[in-house]
Amino acid sequence: MKKILEFIFIGLLFCSCTTKRTELILLGTVHQPVQNFTPDSLYNILVKIKPDLILFEVDSSFFTKDFNFKKTWNSNENIATVKYMNNFDVDVRPYEFTGRNEYRIKIGSRPTDSKALKLLDSLYKNNQLNSLNNRVYQNFLEVNDNLNSFAYLGARAFNNPETDKIAQIRQKYHYIELLGIMSEYQIFSDTYYVKSDGDSISYFEGFKKASEFWDLRNHTMSKNILHFVREYHDKKIIVLNGYFHRYYLNSLIKPKEDELNFTIKEFYEY
Repeated sequence: MKKILEFIFIGLLFCSCTTKRTELILLGTVHQPVQNFTPDSLYNILVKIKPDLILFEVDSSFFTKDFNFKKTWNSNENIATVKYMNNFDVDVRPYEFTGRNEYRIKIGSRPTDSKALKLLDSLYKNNQLNSLNNRVYQNFLEVNDNLNSFAYLGARAFNNPETDKIAQIRQKYHYIELLGIMSEYQIFSDTYYVKSDGDSISYFEGFKKASEFWDLRNHTMSKNILHFVREYHDKKIIVLNGYFHRYYLNSLIKPKEDELNFTIKEFYEY
């Protein structure tokens, strides 16, 4: 009987060890210091959670081969992460789309997307949109202001499912509804931006490429995050991401929880 109990205990111990799940925290951030969210705010969250790995929203060009930052800059994430690296043992890795900004310039989505938005805003302010499109643009402005307002309310305000839903609505307006408006006005197809290589791209096509890149970027980031979930099994991983991304990353990563034996958690669960 004693032997049987020993085998049962060993079996339970083995099961508990093999079923331990990786903890993944998708921590939405505001990149620049604002009221109620500063480098110290973020640093205190890191100290509370004590991650084994911090995934940073840049690509590998920002790091040395030993994964130290090549330079520092005045963002909440950089200041807080460097401070944490100096005080605690932690790995830091990039997970961003490689060459993000260069890629956008190359395909012509930057700065064409911002120019297209400026033109659309001008049409709106000069009453040159039809009533339906005028209302769509007003809805975009309202949800955009609403989403941005959370940045000043502290981390919990922009790390929750309700704000994620607003972010999803905002991005749908931005990349789908506004693109639909632009497709109805010839001026967006007839107005061009000349790229540095001498080629030109219409405002409509540039904004369309920006919309497509939003999807490509989030899919790439999610793929890279899941790579580290596999590599850092049974560990605690914090993913620092601008909070507009949270809904998209969650939608792509959460379905993989059971397959890869990890659990997505909020920072305030610690």
